[in-house]
Amino acid sequence: MTGGGGAVALAPFMERGRALIAQAAGDGLAAARLAAALGEPELARALLAGSGGLLDHADAARVLGEAPAGPVPTQGRVRPSPPARPPLTPGEREVFVRALASALLGPDAAPSPMPAPVRLPPGLWVLPAEAHELARQQAGLAALGAAPGTPVTLALASRAGVPGAAARLAGAAPGPLRVEVLEDVVRGLGAAWSWDLPDLARLLAGPLLLDGLHALPAGLLEVVGELLADAARLFGWTVVGLPGVERRWPAAFRPLPAPSPASSRPPSPQVSSRDASLTGLAADLARQPGDTLALLPSRASAARLAGLWPGSVLLSTSLCPAHLADQVAALVQARGRGEAVRVVATSLPPAAAGPFETVWQVTSPLPYVVEAAALARQHLHLCRLRDVAVPQGWRRELELTRSLLGPEPALPGPEAQRAYDAALFPGGGASGWAAALRAHREALDYASFAAELRPRPGTSLPVLIPYDGHARSLIAAYRDTGHMPGGALNYAAWLTPTEAQRAVSRGHAEARGWALVWTGPYDPVYGLAAEVVRGAGDLERHE
Repeated sequence: MTGGGGAVALAPFMERGRALIAQAAGDGLAAARLAAALGEPELARALLAGSGGLLDHADAARVLGEAPAGPVPTQGRVRPSPPARPPLTPGEREVFVRALASALLGPDAAPSPMPAPVRLPPGLWVLPAEAHELARQQAGLAALGAAPGTPVTLALASRAGVPGAAARLAGAAPGPLRVEVLEDVVRGLGAAWSWDLPDLARLLAGPLLLDGLHALPAGLLEVVGELLADAARLFGWTVVGLPGVERRWPAAFRPLPAPSPASSRPPSPQVSSRDASLTGLAADLARQPGDTLALLPSRASAARLAGLWPGSVLLSTSLCPAHLADQVAALVQARGRGEAVRVVATSLPPAAAGPFETVWQVTSPLPYVVEAAALARQHLHLCRLRDVAVPQGWRRELELTRSLLGPEPALPGPEAQRAYDAALFPGGGASGWAAALRAHREALDYASFAAELRPRPGTSLPVLIPYDGHARSLIAAYRDTGHMPGGALNYAAWLTPTEAQRAVSRGHAEARGWALVWTGPYDPVYGLAAEVVRGAGDLERHE
């Protein structure tokens, strides 16, 4: 707990900050310098966000130490007096400044973080692993025990799963259900800039369900766990993790009991393994009756398979999330008409698109295998492709997976999944990267921390697609300001640096800061993958 013995109320600090802003005639930078001169360092740092964002410690000290450009207008003595703040740990202090900045950037009526009316006590909790997406989300809502009308935020790993998620869970949610993407939630937790910070105050206004946090790299999971724990202690926040597989979670997460007996879960599919080529896999898939899903590790291999498998639907990051959501909606409609669907994907489709009679999965680490099995009603085929490379970073994971699955593949239970995790992260998942992120937090280096805290690795770049009118308006705002508007990544496909460079050189994309803007052709079915899809189909016809 904090030194105050309970949740810290931001309202008095917000009142004080707004009084200083009024004292400075609305000049956020002058208000920040006034707070610094009055001996209120945390408030001074938070008020800096009004001039663009939270800076690193050295930059903030330099800016706050400078005299105002002109005289600060005075309107009498500043009231009220500075509120007393309990002693904080370094992590709590860092979260306190960010949350205060977030609240100050919102409208006067913006809610300040406060304990939500839920049965579950404040803190970080984790449910037992449940591979079925909809089941774990329903279990998370039930575990909260929220009072009617309580707003809840659900964070999903995939943007494609956001549309329709609120409708699927409407009967289980106690009140308004805000569905976000895990990537945006992580960015909000580490926000530094004025356009990102307001999201944090909205996030802290109610309990949070995290679906997909278990998929984060161990070092990032460790740091996000620290951010969540500090915010939970400071503001009486309740957070529930919804794991799809057995993973080692940060120590701050406390286990919750299983919401239902294991016997209520559907039976596991039959598992088999085989070696093949990509064209051989396509031939097997073409003969497969019923709903069928093929999961591949890369966008390029998925696009090639889509070209070799007539009638298949491609779900990959070569399509922007808004397009992916439309594809999933079309799949649901096709199933409603009794049609069999054929899907090629690079990650698990959202619950609305599954389950499938048969799932074919190209060589993948154990957690992916467990989650793929949850989408298979009858058969899971684990396929090693001779002509498709797997990611280099998976070498150790694949060795462990093969040893746990055995020569005659059988899905491992929770104990084996925990053994897999323990073998991968014998030291608890700590890393030099996690230590560097922690050092940024303790030093109040907000800008550096925000730049490093990204769930998506730096080996891919977003390219904004003018998919519809709303996308075009967001792109126009991005071009005008250079800042990524909220929701813009719902219209972003992803490219490797080499692909991005080639697209710019061909005149198909504009380089604008972190994100590119797509100006070339975008296929209504295959998005940016159309050239690869059609090339694979042409090659097959000529063989």
